[in-house]
Parts: sequence; structure tokens; C-alpha cells
Amino acid sequence: MSTSTPKPELDHEARIFTPEAVYRSPWQRWKDFWFKAADPTTLAFIRICTGLLVLYIHLAYSLDLQAFFGKHGWYAAAFIEKERQESPSYVSSFWDWDANYAFPRLSDFPHRRQALMTFLRGLPTDKTERAAALRYLNRANEFAYPDDFRIALYYLQSMGTRPEELNNYLTVLLGGELESPERTAAYTRDTPPMFRSLPVETRSQIADEIRAMWTTLGRMSWTDPDRDRTYVFNHLVEVAPEQRKSLIDYINTLPEDAVERAKLLDYLEYWNNDPRKAYRLGSGIFSVWFHVTDPTQMAIIHIGVLIVIFLFTIGLFTRVTSVLVWLACVGYIHRTQQVLFGMDTMMNILLFYLMIGNSGAALSVDRLIARYRAVRASLKRTGTLDPQTSAFLAYPPPSVGAGFAVRLLQIHFCFIYAAAGLSKLKGQSWWGGQAFWEVVVNPEFTLMQYGWYEKSLRWFASVKPIYYAMTIIAVWFTLFIEISFAFLIWTRMRWLLILLATAMHALIAVLMGLNLFELLMIVMLLAFLPDRVIRDRLRGAANLVRYRFRFNPQNAAQVRAAACTASMDVDNQVELVPDRTATVPELVGADNQAATGSNGVSTMFRNVRLLGWFRWVLWIPGIRALWGHRLFPQGDATPRESPKTSSLTPRSPTKRS
Repeated sequence: MSTSTPKPELDHEARIFTPEAVYRSPWQRWKDFWFKAADPTTLAFIRICTGLLVLYIHLAYSLDLQAFFGKHGWYAAAFIEKERQESPSYVSSFWDWDANYAFPRLSDFPHRRQALMTFLRGLPTDKTERAAALRYLNRANEFAYPDDFRIALYYLQSMGTRPEELNNYLTVLLGGELESPERTAAYTRDTPPMFRSLPVETRSQIADEIRAMWTTLGRMSWTDPDRDRTYVFNHLVEVAPEQRKSLIDYINTLPEDAVERAKLLDYLEYWNNDPRKAYRLGSGIFSVWFHVTDPTQMAIIHIGVLIVIFLFTIGLFTRVTSVLVWLACVGYIHRTQQVLFGMDTMMNILLFYLMIGNSGAALSVDRLIARYRAVRASLKRTGTLDPQTSAFLAYPPPSVGAGFAVRLLQIHFCFIYAAAGLSKLKGQSWWGGQAFWEVVVNPEFTLMQYGWYEKSLRWFASVKPIYYAMTIIAVWFTLFIEISFAFLIWTRMRWLLILLATAMHALIAVLMGLNLFELLMIVMLLAFLPDRVIRDRLRGAANLVRYRFRFNPQNAAQVRAAACTASMDVDNQVELVPDRTATVPELVGADNQAATGSNGVSTMFRNVRLLGWFRWVLWIPGIRALWGHRLFPQGDATPRESPKTSSLTPRSPTKRS
């Protein structure tokens, strides 16, 4: 009887093809999540897309530069300067959750605010006189129940502006009788219930307090006494109890000094707040447009900003231009905060993270310069391309800084989606589907001006099942993407979520006209594409035309030409072939036909993929000759020494952070 045993060769095969699990500590996983070196091509592609959109946005500003940022623009320089110097900032208590942060508030309606300021400016300057005039208001302010304050204040308001009416109310309050029992009964009904049961001495004090405040109100410079007094009483009654108490406390603590008093009242009228309760005054924002208001100077600076944005987009001096572009764009945003839009926020986020990571390590002029220097250094050392330089030319080195910037962008995007989705759950309109319908029928954003769009909406609304199906599907589609995105984007559903999110932003751009905002959101989605996806899509096919560039490694001019050729050959179509007998660099094709001079330039710009994008520059007079002199130098040039053999191994390019 034989027993079955597993075949040893199967175990051997399993050991061969099953990778061993590498243990990584939690700290190592956390560190790798944030600081793993990544292909910088993804961040570079985001830089190009963002730069083009930012350049378009600021080109559009050029048409209305004075209206947006000028001295007498929509939000004049005088107002923004006042905001920078006087806007209040507040901080909450570090320990106390229930701390009272109510501030004195005036009415938002101009006519009511004017009446309130007339009341405040007309109060006695002397604190003793003011306390006597407002003793009744302070008494009512101490009532525990808001209704008691309302009744007490309306009681004063009902006394009107005639002395006879005031005397009738106070006579009844003190227990006296009027000329008829009916009038006495009528005035008694108007007396607040909490006053009727008080002792005579207390009611006498209240009567004196009412007379003092009534007299003070009568001395003020009202435009219309009955109307303006009503505005003041209504505001004190309608405002929240905490804000009302804060306003009355503000009134009681006004300084006696005329200058300080006027300064505080002016601040309250403009900012609707008490500067004495602010943590600090002024805003820590910056912008060149705070200081430059001359139209000519503004135009020059704006053109300079456009040039810097262009340099950032093409990736020239990216480490510097990325910071300058962010600073410039924030300056534009700070100057026009009154028209701040979600587009500005997304643009600011993208530029900030592109400033952190080395977004110019790929798909940039900086990368071409680095390729040129690497090739020239290799040719100087060895006369040919060493393995390290070849590897550097094949792919941009992985970058920790690029990986960190992309990760920050991913996490920030997840927070944006989660906050947007969860906040929608608090609105009843999203649960019922009305939110989507209100969006598609809003004439301010949508395509309502087109007849076909309006007819389509009317048809959808006319069929009840279709209307409910459309609104419910749209709402749940939006909520699913925004809430689940932060959790499912790290799974195998990544491509599905990227596709659905892109479709959602495209629909919003079409239906609401928020084109730039949605394009910036789609650009942020690029951060979730896996490493090398963009690089592989931009890489040329395998059947590209191949050439050999023959040059003399002992000729300095020909070495520079070879380095320039290799730097622009991002798809490795041209092989560098050192030939010490070459008097002139030659571009040799598969048919062994050599091209040099202007013919070589035309062949290179026609067949090398990167240069093919710029064939149009050869139409500019003198450019073909300039490139011919650079790539195919004629005549003898200063020879260089033969590369010396070194026992040292050439240093490989290090990872960029």
C-alpha cells in the first residue's frame, strides 16, 4: 500500500515563483507612504496642465486689469487698505468651550443702522449722565427671560414722543388714576406684568428711569423720531440676547474722551464690531497690488508675472519660478477677495504643492539642461556615454520630493471630497433630490438660454417617474463618489473612481459653466494615476526612426553638438557614435545616408519626436542657420584633450528630492 506524498518538484517550483514576504514595520510603512521615491513625470505633467490654466486665467485678467486691481477698481485701493489695517481678528478660549464670544452688532439694513448710530452718538458723553439715562435699559437687560426684555422695551416705545402720553403711563404705573376708569384700565393693561407686583418705591425708581431715558431719546437728532426710535427698539428686541447684552455693555463702556469715542463709534459703524475685543487689528495678507496702483507700472508687473508663469509652465528654473508664481497668484487673490471663487482656491492648492515638489525634474526645460550637462560630462570623462549617464537619459531619476508632493495632493483631494460629500448629508434638499434640480434649472449658471436645454428639462419634469429617477440617480451618484472616494481610491477600484469623478466634473462644467474650476479639479485627479503611466503614454513607439550621430570626441564644438542632440532626443532615437576622424558632425540614417548642415537640421526636426513639435520655428529667418551652426559646426574648432582613464568609477546620478 502506497501513500501519496507531494511532489518535491512542485514545492521547488512554488519556492521559485512565490515571492517571499518582506516584513516592514509600521513605521517603515508609514514612512514609505509619505516619502517613497516616485517618478516625477506625474508631478511634471500636473505642472504643465496647471501652468496652462493659470496662464489663461491671468491672461484674462489683462482685459480688466484696472477694474480688478486698480486704484479705483470694483474694490478700490482705499477699501482694501482699510481692511488690511483695521479688520478685526478673534481667537477663542484655549480651555473654555462655553466662553461667550458675542460681539456688539448693528443692523444689516442701512436705514436701521443709521438710526442706531444716531442713538449711540446722541448719548451723554459723561459716564455718570449716561448711566442715569440708560438705567432703565440696563434694568431690562438684566431680566432672565428675553420676553421680559421685549415687554419692557415695547412699554417704553408705546409712550411715544408726547409728554402727556408719558405722564399718563407713569401715573398709572405709580398707582394713580386718570380722568376716567376706562382710560386707567387701558393704560393698566399696557403696564408690564412684572412691574405691577413691585413695591411702590421700586415702581417709583422705574418711573424715574423711564423718564430719564425718554428725555434722552427726545434730545437726539432723529430724522423721523417715531420711525427711528422704532428701528432702535426693534433691533434691541430682535437681536440675539448675547449680542444685545454685548451691545449694551459696549454702550456703557464708551470712553468720555471725544476723539476715542468717535473712533470707536466709527469703527463699529464700518466693521460692525468692537475693536477692544479683537485679538489684533489688521490682516496679514500681502499683494504687490496693495502698493502699485499706477496703470503703467501695473501693466509692466502684470507682463512680468505672465512671463514667469510661462517659464514655470515650460519648466525653466522651476525651483525658483514655482515659488514666484505661487506668490504672484496669491497676490492677485488677496487683492480681489470679494470675488474669490473655488477656482482660486484649487489653483492655490495646486501651485502650493507644485512648489514643494521638484515639478521640473521631468517634461521641462530644466530636464533638457540636465540631460545636456550629463552627456557633456560623460563625453568629457570617457569620450562616450557611460552606463550611469545612459540610465539617466532613459528615465528621470525617482524623486522623494515629487512623491511627497503628489501624496500631499492626494490626501488634500480626499479631504475636499469627504468634506463636500458629508456636508451635503446635512441638507434636506440633497436627501430629497431638489438640490440637483435647483442646479440644472438655475439660469445664472446653466444652459437655460438654449431652447433645446429648456425643452429637455420641461420634458423630464413632465414625466414624474423620469424626474424622480433623474434626480435620485444624480444625487446618489454625487454622494457615492465624494464620500467613498477617500476610501476606495486606494483599492482596485481606483480607475473606476477616477473615471466617474472625471465624468462628474465634466458634467458640472457643462451644466453650470464652471469650466476652469472643474478643469483644475480634473488636474488634481491626475495625482492618483500610478507611477510611470503618464511617462509611458508620452513615450514614443518602438518603430520610431533611428539615427546615428557621428562626431569627433576630441573636438570641443562637436562634443557640445553631440550633447545638445542627446539632450533633445528624449526617446533615444539618436545614437552617439564617437569618430576621431570626423571633421564635421553627421546625422546618419538607416540607409547610411549622412546629413549635415541645414539638411541635418531639417531631418532632425522632422523625425526626432520632441523637435517635431517645434518644426515651425524653422520658418523664422535665421533660425535654421543658427541651429545648423550649433548642431553641425563647420571648420576646425579648438581640440580638447583625450579623455583620461581614471581608476575611479563614475558617480551615478543621485535621487532628487
